[in-house]
Amino acid sequence: MGKGLFRRTIRRARTARPSGPASTTGKRYRVVPVDDPDTTAYADPPRKWPRVAAMAAAWAVVLGLGSWIAPAFAASGSEENQDPRDEAATDAEGAALRYLRYGSNEDPERAEDALCEDASPELSPSDLDAIRQSYADELGGITDIDLQTGDPVPSSEGISIAGTVSYIYQGRQRHEEFLVTVQEHDGTYCVSDAASVEETSEPSFEPSSDSSSTSEEVDPQTVATDFLRAVVMDRDPAFAETLQCESFTTITAQDLDEAIAEWVTVNGVTTGFLNDISPLENATGGFEAEIVLQGELNQETFTFEIEVQQGCVASLEGGDDLMDGTD
Repeated sequence: MGKGLFRRTIRRARTARPSGPASTTGKRYRVVPVDDPDTTAYADPPRKWPRVAAMAAAWAVVLGLGSWIAPAFAASGSEENQDPRDEAATDAEGAALRYLRYGSNEDPERAEDALCEDASPELSPSDLDAIRQSYADELGGITDIDLQTGDPVPSSEGISIAGTVSYIYQGRQRHEEFLVTVQEHDGTYCVSDAASVEETSEPSFEPSSDSSSTSEEVDPQTVATDFLRAVVMDRDPAFAETLQCESFTTITAQDLDEAIAEWVTVNGVTTGFLNDISPLENATGGFEAEIVLQGELNQETFTFEIEVQQGCVASLEGGDDLMDGTD
């Protein structure tokens, strides 16, 4: 028994575990010193800090210049970034619209750009601005303008285009008629002249008890148009009332103006238009008229029947959806 015990003790001495670190899995690993000759070939190269600082400063300068120059270069070289208001007119109507729009909307420099090189128009951009200012004083301000042009008409002076500028403030409007002359050269168009169209003196629509020759000469449709235009477009019921006959008993100019005012209260700043007026069948002096009210929140069309007798408005009926609010 003593011999067997001796052998087991020797075996245990042979299997003794070596000293050194071990992982949690029981595997052994070798610790390599930092200055081991075998690992120096894979070490990071030494840092040259002055050179690194110089390179960083150089990149900062490059990036700074790029952020300053690149946007300006891109904007100057891209046609998409150009202001469309500075584009040249491609037809005669466009040239006339540019001149009237910018001259009437406080942009005289762009109006000047629409003129031909040697043009000396009767109405300069400053004259157009003066006309705008006169209407602003009359209306109490101008919040918007609207333009309409007629068809181009060739003439001995060039291409003539009639234009109407509407000056708008809180639903009230005033209108000015112009005649613009445009020149064409190698596909480009410019304005050579612009003049104001003098309105003919308005006929007297004084109501009369008897049928006079003066009243018979007045076009009934013109009277009906002037009456509705005064209320709907110009918001001037006082003038429209001068066109009413003494025996007028239906919807008055003041009634219509009050109904429009209530519509404006609900729908915001409003522009009114006389959309159409046409004679009624089998009704001498009778007309059917459509008016349009275009507000910030809504647009509606209303139909009226208006009758003109002996040069004055005898009756106005209809517009139910509009007039119901005044009952």
